[in-house]
Formats: sequence, structure tokens, C-alpha cells
Amino acid sequence: MPQTRHLPVNARRTLVTITPSLLAAVVVLSVFLSLRDRLPGRMATHIGPGGEADGFSGQGAFLAVALSVLLGDAVLFGCLAHWIRTNPGVQRVIAVIGGAVAVLTGWLVVAVLLANADTEEAASVTLPGLQAALAFGAAAVYAAVGWVACGQVQESETTSGPSADATRLSLGDSETASWSRVTGSRVLPVTGALVLAAGLVVGITTGWLPALPLLVTGAPLALLTGARVTADRRGITVTPTLTSWPRLNVPLERIAEAGHRPVDPVRDFGGWGYRARPGASGIVLRSGDALSARLTTGSEFVVTVDDAATAAALLNALADRERRTPAGG
Repeated sequence: MPQTRHLPVNARRTLVTITPSLLAAVVVLSVFLSLRDRLPGRMATHIGPGGEADGFSGQGAFLAVALSVLLGDAVLFGCLAHWIRTNPGVQRVIAVIGGAVAVLTGWLVVAVLLANADTEEAASVTLPGLQAALAFGAAAVYAAVGWVACGQVQESETTSGPSADATRLSLGDSETASWSRVTGSRVLPVTGALVLAAGLVVGITTGWLPALPLLVTGAPLALLTGARVTADRRGITVTPTLTSWPRLNVPLERIAEAGHRPVDPVRDFGGWGYRARPGASGIVLRSGDALSARLTTGSEFVVTVDDAATAAALLNALADRERRTPAGG
């Protein structure tokens, strides 16, 4: 029954994404054909900040590029919206952005075609700033309408978390146990190191003020993209491998049941790092197996780490014992 609700929502969001691109391509082609005899052979195809032409190309090249951009927008954002359908919140944003970009692009292309009509010299073509304002306004209006058309995120669209038959370790009432693993990303630390190195080069050669954004971005990527995940009587604890702060803890009493499942950072959470979406949150540093805890609030907490099944089984055993133990016992 949930899947019968998924299909209309996904179809509606796909239409919000690709329809503007397809309609804009039809409009651009129609306007071009109607104005073809009135257009110069060498068209002004790029308008500078002052509203004057500073880029030129032939009619065929301009049309080919414009249609390629519009159809490419439909393919790119349409595929993204379909691929990321398991994360409905991000899917909604992708759908709205794809449609709004198509509206903006189509409006500006038509405005450039109209500006070139009946001109003898392409260098004399101008485009008032009002056209750009109208294009952005039209894109904003479509974004608002598309946001509503995409519909709200329904509870049935979110991932449910661990199953009811999650495994448990055999643990006596007096036994203590702890599980710990280091996890991280292979790509993000390298990226952070490169950004940090670029910031140092810019700081030494140009000045530290322009290097500040690179340093601020690179340092966390290089230092905080590895984490130690611990499962014990305190619940789930995640800390950076190189520092003891910041620390994230999910207490055992908040964990209804633990399990493990595969996680794709982009498709499931829209990116890497600490992520939150309706019904789920967690530390996502790579794709693959993840410890998944269904909380007493009904939401899910995940952290990508190897051997997540063992951690889940230990947490289930500890949580069961915690619930069996009388208060103050």
C-alpha cells in the first residue's frame, strides 16, 4: 500500500523537474523559426553586465547550444530526482531547482533572440537589465508553485530503520561489553588536505585574508572526517578520531532497536557529514554498511561503519537488559 502512494508523488516531482525544460525547448525552437529570416547571420549570444553584447556566434550554433542546455537540464535533474527518491526532502529541492533553472534559461534565450531580431550589426544588440530581473522573477514564481506541486513529505516515504527481528548478543546480567570501530571517508580528507594546502599557498603568496575561506573549509575536511564509533552501556557515541570534541551520543534508553543497513550518502541523505532529513539523522562519511538505530521517538539514527551488525546486536542486548532492570536496581 505505501508504494501506491510513492508512485504519484515521484511522478509529480519528475514532472515538476522536466516539464519546464521541455516546454522551454519548444518555445525557443518556435521563436527561432519564426524569427529566422529577421536574425543576423552572426548573432549576439552573450550580453555583458552593462547590457551590451560581448559574445557572438552563428544562428545554428546558438540554437544547438540553447537546446542542448535545456534538454541537458531535463536529463540531469530528472535523473537526480529519480535517483534520490528515497530521500524525499532532497528530491523536492532538486525538482524545484531543476524546473526553476529551465525557466530562467528559457526566458533569457528567448529574450536574446528577440533582441537580435531586425538588427544589422550584432555588436549593437543590447538587453535591458529588466529582462534579467523578469527571468529571475519567473524562476522564483515557478519555484514556489513547484514546491507546492511536489507535495509534502509523507511518513511513508521515509526509511523505516531496523526490522523487528534484529539480532541480539547473548549477554548475562552481570556481563559488560563494549564495541568500537574507526570509520571515515577516503575522499574527504584528501580533498581537505588539498584545499588546506591551497589556502596556505594563497596565504603566503597573496595574503591571509583571501586565504581564510580555504583554510576554514580545508581544516575541518582534513581533520574531522574520521570518527570513532562506540557501542556500549552509554548507547552510541561518535567522536572525531583526532580530537575528543565534538562528541555525539545517543543514550541507550532512547534506542528502541538497532540494526544495520546499506546507506548511500547522496541518495539517502543528500551528502556527507552530519545529516538530517525528515525521520532520520546521523553521521554519514561513506557509502556502505551503517549502524541503524530506531529511536523511541520513531525516527532513525545512522552512522556508517564496518561490522555494524555486531554493534547492533550488542546494543539490542544492552537495551533489553536495561528495560528488564527495575529503576534503581
